[in-house]
Amino acid sequence: MKLPSLIELLQLSRVELCDQLAQLTDAHLDIPEGLDESVVARFNLRLIRRAPAFHER
Repeated sequence: MKLPSLIELLQLSRVELCDQLAQLTDAHLDIPEGLDESVVARFNLRLIRRAPAFHER
């Protein structure tokens, strides 16, 4: 699973961020807990949820 940087996320529009969030949320449900991919997915979800706050600054 690709781990986007905060800079990459900041370059996305809100619509694109929401799309990424929906896709990752769906994909995360299919990943068994405890795998490295699950940790990466949770980290990505946190980054994507925080990105809109940086857009407002």
